[in-house]
Amino acid sequence: MACSSWRRLSSAGIAALTLTVGASLAPLSAVEAQAYNYPSMQTPRASSRDYTAGIVGGAGTSFLFQWREGAGKGLHWQLDAGFADPEGGVDPLLFVGGGLGKEITQARADQPLDVLFTAGVGAAFGGNATVFRVPLGVSVGHTFELDQGMSLTPYVHPRLSIDACGSCGRNRDSRTNLSANFDVGGLWQVNRNFGVRVAASFSGSDLVGTDETVGIGFTWTPVALARR
Repeated sequence: MACSSWRRLSSAGIAALTLTVGASLAPLSAVEAQAYNYPSMQTPRASSRDYTAGIVGGAGTSFLFQWREGAGKGLHWQLDAGFADPEGGVDPLLFVGGGLGKEITQARADQPLDVLFTAGVGAAFGGNATVFRVPLGVSVGHTFELDQGMSLTPYVHPRLSIDACGSCGRNRDSRTNLSANFDVGGLWQVNRNFGVRVAASFSGSDLVGTDETVGIGFTWTPVALARR
């Protein structure tokens, strides 16, 4: 019992340390890694299949849909799509992106962290300009099992992204830069089929805005594919 309790405390301590370090580094970051400025809502485990509908605030209002589909052991493909109404008189825009998640490691007795490699490509269309993004990152976290089949998964998701835009700004010039983004979030798995994702994203991209954003998403996993 003592060994088991120590392991649980150790797991909780490492996960808390990961979130603390992530939060302290977030203001130093500089990018968003999706098609536009919104949290990735990406937990550190590959999905068999899930659908997430979310709303994001902080840089205007965005509506987001995500579809993750399993593509083999520890691997999934992902589709993001949505509509954004930015602040500051910027025209509304549409965004779409695709990507993948590949598990690097899962939590076990000798180490408590799940780690998922992520990569993708996305684009945002509107305001007579198109912004393309190519992100790479890792999602790191731990799942804590709760009573009545519930669980809580806190995670951090740092990413680097190559951002490119044609006909941008007042001078309508082309730009390309490297930026960094950092998410801090969590998934509350209510039951095998339904979960709630909450995340904050710290952005510094010159092309999609430096506003911090906060999103909430509701995730549904089909019965036949729910994690047992």
